[in-house]
Amino acid sequence: MADILRFDDFEDDTIVLHFGGSEGSIDAYTLAEALIGFADMARAISATVDPGTDIEILVEATGPGSYRTCIRRIKKDYGGLLAVGGAVFWGIVSNYIYDNYVKNDPPPQVIVNADGTIVKTGKYTIVITPAIQSGTENAKKNPAVQSGLAKTFAALEADENVKDFGITGSIGDPAPKFSIPRADFPRIAQRPAEIDEEPTLRTTKKRARLFVLKAWLNHAKRKWSFEWNGEPVSAPISDVKFLDQVDRREVLLGAGDALDVELHFKQTYDKALGVWINDPASFVVTRVIKAVPRNP
Repeated sequence: MADILRFDDFEDDTIVLHFGGSEGSIDAYTLAEALIGFADMARAISATVDPGTDIEILVEATGPGSYRTCIRRIKKDYGGLLAVGGAVFWGIVSNYIYDNYVKNDPPPQVIVNADGTIVKTGKYTIVITPAIQSGTENAKKNPAVQSGLAKTFAALEADENVKDFGITGSIGDPAPKFSIPRADFPRIAQRPAEIDEEPTLRTTKKRARLFVLKAWLNHAKRKWSFEWNGEPVSAPISDVKFLDQVDRREVLLGAGDALDVELHFKQTYDKALGVWINDPASFVVTRVIKAVPRNP
C-alpha cells in the first residue's frame, strides 16, 4: 500500500529542511548557498500567492538526523498577519519541490474531488488541498521560483557529502515527509532558460475607483490627491471633457466623493520577486467614467 503524504500539517509557520549525509554535519558553504536559494524560492512564492507582502526567512534551530535546520517565515518590517497561513504556504513550497522531483515520470494518477486533489505516484499517495494546489499552479508561472529552487539544488549537487534532501514538519520527526536522492539533484538544479529580450518595463491601464482627497478644479496639469485601495495616489487628470464639465459646474465634487476612472501607469519587473511593481510617479487619469457621490 502506498504511503499517505500530506502537505497541510505544518505548524507555527515553520518548515524543517533535511540534508542527508554524514551524521550531524554539513559544509558551511553548502548550507549557506542552499539556504539562500531556498529563501529566494520561498520569497518568490510568497510574492506570487500573497502579493503585496514581503517576508523574511529565518533559521530558527538545528537538529539531529544527518543535518536538519528549522526555517520560520515572518512578515518583514511591520506587524500584522500574512493572508496565506503557514500550513498552506509551506504546503505550497513542499508541493512545488516534490512536483519538480517527480516531473510526471511515470505519469501520476490524479483524482480531483471536493476535498482536493489526490495524486498517486511512485510509493506515495499525496493529498493536496485546493488552496495548496492553486498556490502551486500559480508558483509554476513565476520563473523566479524555479530559479531559487535550482540554486538550492546546485549547491547540494556541488557537495558530494550530501546524499539526499528532504522536508518535514518537525526537527524530531523520525524521517522526512519525502526524500530526493542525490541522483536527481542535477535535473532539479537546471535553471530556467532566461530570455534577454523579456520586457522589464510596461504601461498598464486599469479601471479604478479613486476617492478624492484634494482636487484642482481647473485645467492646470497639477496632480490631484486620491485614495486607491486604502493607499494614497497622486495623479493629474488629462480628460479634457471631464475638466470642462467641472469648470461648467456640471460635476460637483466634495469630500468623500469618488471617481470611477481609467488609470494609466508604468510598472517595472522585479526579477528577484517575480512581480510587477507600480511606479507611483507615473499615475495619470486618462478618462473619468463617472463621479460617485459619497454615501449620505
